[in-house]
Amino acid sequence: MTRTRLLMLFLLLGIASLCFTGCSDDCDDPATPVVKPTDAVFVGSAKCGECHETNYDEWVASGHPYKLTKIEGVSPDASFPAHSAFPNDPINPPVGMDWTGVSYTIGGYFWKMRFIDMDGWIVTSGAALDPVQYNFHVEDPEDGNWVTYHTGDEQGTKPYDCGKCHTTGWVDNPDPTDLTANQDGLPGMWGTFFAGGIHCEECHGKGSNHAASPTTVSMLVDNSSAMCGRCHTRDAANRIAASGGWVKHHEQYDEWLHSPHNLYGGPGCNDCHDPHASVVYDDVTPGEGMKTSCTDCHDATEYALKAGAHSFVTPECTDCHMPQLAKSAAVNPSNPYDADVNSHILAINSAPVAAADGMFTADGKFVKTENGLARLTLDFACYGCHQDSDGLGGAAPVRTLQQLSDYATGIHPNAKRLARIAQR
Repeated sequence: MTRTRLLMLFLLLGIASLCFTGCSDDCDDPATPVVKPTDAVFVGSAKCGECHETNYDEWVASGHPYKLTKIEGVSPDASFPAHSAFPNDPINPPVGMDWTGVSYTIGGYFWKMRFIDMDGWIVTSGAALDPVQYNFHVEDPEDGNWVTYHTGDEQGTKPYDCGKCHTTGWVDNPDPTDLTANQDGLPGMWGTFFAGGIHCEECHGKGSNHAASPTTVSMLVDNSSAMCGRCHTRDAANRIAASGGWVKHHEQYDEWLHSPHNLYGGPGCNDCHDPHASVVYDDVTPGEGMKTSCTDCHDATEYALKAGAHSFVTPECTDCHMPQLAKSAAVNPSNPYDADVNSHILAINSAPVAAADGMFTADGKFVKTENGLARLTLDFACYGCHQDSDGLGGAAPVRTLQQLSDYATGIHPNAKRLARIAQR
């Protein structure tokens, strides 16, 4: 074979390999290549919904769009879905304010609502300890639903700089005194954004080029857990941050990183969740916010409980392995072992130790890990249902930590994989 023919053969093979490794729908038509939208602009989720109707309907009923809501001088009842918290528990702003003095609300879909004044500052409790945050999900019988927020910080000192995970197209303002780079020119709004809340284009990229030519311009579709972890994280080093004996909220990615699901080749975020759909209102909203059950991956026989265990009632896997260990709005006032966000740590330490010694670091700021693995302690795993030695916890009988440890040891006698994991 001549040198020229050999070069031509390699060239043809190279072109063919591009077809096999690239987008198969377009590779057979070199006149319509897929290009990335490098010069695109935002078009809004309603535009996406013209073609992606199912995904749009799921998304608009989820919590993502309602992280930040602009207020037009009146109650935002119509801005929220009928099934969500605020329309079902309508409130007015904190004492001393009315809707004409509120520029934006933070949250309101399920857990809580905070308020931003007309200058863009988040309303704080200050030295007077004013109740300025409203908790929808867990009511304190002593204080009701209104609680303090950032006590000691006087009003007009807490900027809104959390748009990275509350808005679409957030751009930080490195010089907040330059009001032209603050949303609406508000001194307390330290950045700008295209839309309040997490819209389609925050995850999929700006959509104008794709909207103009859907068949030739692709959008970003990143199914990795790291994509979710851009917001569902708190610590720059991905440690699991804690405060007051609880995991802080929006740390599902950090918990997953230190869980068996990540460390031992298990599922990622999108294997269990539909990112467009609501999880907390999964039973009344479109789509499946929780699309996978534990037994879809874990054989029910292999993970069966040992003989005689929980013979009176069989708990769900998540009752023990995903207790409400994280605090977003409040702790359940009737159960000090129950907050309001499910843990994604999953692994359980069966030793007879409480969280203060067995789960959290000495300063209480982080969850401990060993070889990268974090573990729930038995007080959180069990006292959501059982009561501790002081009678605190759920409605099930009192059990000491030692009794729980004896019970939990070998709880899944057929789980060979679990045993291998525990040995690592």
